[in-house]
Amino acid sequence: MKTVIARSPLISFFVMAFLFSWIAVLPLILNPQFPVEPFQILGALAGPTLSAVIVIAVVDGRSGLREFFKRYIQWRAGWVWWLIVLFGALLALNIFASIILGASVWSEFLGNIGLVLVTYLVNLVAGVILGPLWEEPGWRGFALPRLQRQYGPLIGTIILGVLWALWHFPGFLGGWMTGGLLPLIVSGIAFSILATWIYNNTRGSILLLILFHSSSNASISVGARVLPTDLSPTMQAFVFSGWIPALTFAAIALIVVIATRGQLSYNRE
Repeated sequence: MKTVIARSPLISFFVMAFLFSWIAVLPLILNPQFPVEPFQILGALAGPTLSAVIVIAVVDGRSGLREFFKRYIQWRAGWVWWLIVLFGALLALNIFASIILGASVWSEFLGNIGLVLVTYLVNLVAGVILGPLWEEPGWRGFALPRLQRQYGPLIGTIILGVLWALWHFPGFLGGWMTGGLLPLIVSGIAFSILATWIYNNTRGSILLLILFHSSSNASISVGARVLPTDLSPTMQAFVFSGWIPALTFAAIALIVVIATRGQLSYNRE
């Protein structure tokens, strides 16, 4: 097994990440009455994080593990990147939603700004342990730098985005994923492009990627609270299938790709 992992670390990581996670959430699929959160955490921890630790231990040994865990607390980055990580998704989603659904989104948002921000920050902090803390070390902390080296920043990121989205597939079988698979794949690719861009500009900080993932989840959760109440059934289906986050991330990702000429600020050295 060590020989297989050493020869194909990336493939080994993805196979284990999918296998371990899907086995962990299988009881929830068989019995939807179980609480979602414990299995959600277990699926993320037993999948991406554990798989990354196993592969790093085999390929790079203790020194590799030390370097890996050190990036959990790597907080040094420019204040602009902290603002992007903590509030970029919240602003972008509301701007895009107001373009699609009307200015009432912003009036509702600004009219309840105190409650919205408190709810958002609580969701951001609490949401870390529901997935990002256990997912990002594997996806972006381990797989991303290797995919960038092997396939380049853009293609490597697209591969990761598709696989990351498909990793969520048991959620549709168990009913805790309520959006559509296609917008999830679009979101997965677009979000991954933004995450790679942030990763490459923060010296590979796993901490900032965990916070960016959680802030995006919190933004989507809070955004649902400021939507207009008079949406048509067609527009409700469009919104709640996940297309507003998907198209928002896609629009910003396209700008980043063009601005960085597809390099996403990647420096091979």
